[in-house]
Amino acid sequence: MKKYIALLAGLMISMTLEAKVLVISDIDDTLKVSHVLSKKGAASSFVDESSRFVGMSEIFQMLDLQHEDIEFHYVSLAPKFLMEGQHLDFLEENGFPITELHMNPGMKQDPDLKQKAIRKVLREKNPELVIYFGDNGQFDTVVYDQMSKEFPQIPAISYIREAYSKLNLSKHPTKPGQIGFVTSVEVVIDLISKGLLPQKAYGPIENIVYKRMKRDDRHEMLGAMVFPWWQDCRDFKWVWNIANPSAKLQAIEATIAEKCR
Repeated sequence: MKKYIALLAGLMISMTLEAKVLVISDIDDTLKVSHVLSKKGAASSFVDESSRFVGMSEIFQMLDLQHEDIEFHYVSLAPKFLMEGQHLDFLEENGFPITELHMNPGMKQDPDLKQKAIRKVLREKNPELVIYFGDNGQFDTVVYDQMSKEFPQIPAISYIREAYSKLNLSKHPTKPGQIGFVTSVEVVIDLISKGLLPQKAYGPIENIVYKRMKRDDRHEMLGAMVFPWWQDCRDFKWVWNIANPSAKLQAIEATIAEKCR
């Protein structure tokens, strides 16, 4: 009887640990406008909790509502004692659903930190799907590619913000199979095409991006924005064929083409 109870308890624990869908996301230059490849930009980001890429928190909220068993894990190379409060404030104040924030426990930067954190989460949660969000500024493209190869049994989708260009600062460009994006519009289009969000999710994101884009003065530095002044998205390629696109989507696509040429 004791063995049976112990076995049942073990099964209950394993069931509570598992999640069907995992969202694993970087923060700086993926969700938050940080300009981490600039020392000045990274320093100013330390005290800036308002500069964000519009539409991303709304997409995360939609995913949270759409999937009953989903978790959101954020992985950052930043030192925990220095940036934990700032990162949590940013995520909470901008409405990002949070399961856990994984950060560097020390000061010395560990280039394998993200792999270690993600590896642990994947083993514990054993998801049916993992959705990665990152950017091409530091190591996200390499990390997500490595994790997909280490856990081939777990279907994975990687969305990479084209914040920098391999023609300039990016040393880790988007890899084959990863999905590059510039605005949250491309992300919501792709998630809908894969059946991960309903069609009705598109309209609100299109409106958010279009309205903010129309106010863009080409010198965006603080607050919610679509295109930071420093963004270099020349590596981006639009790969979605949309039948009968709206006037707003045509304007967004044309603006992306202009910004990324």
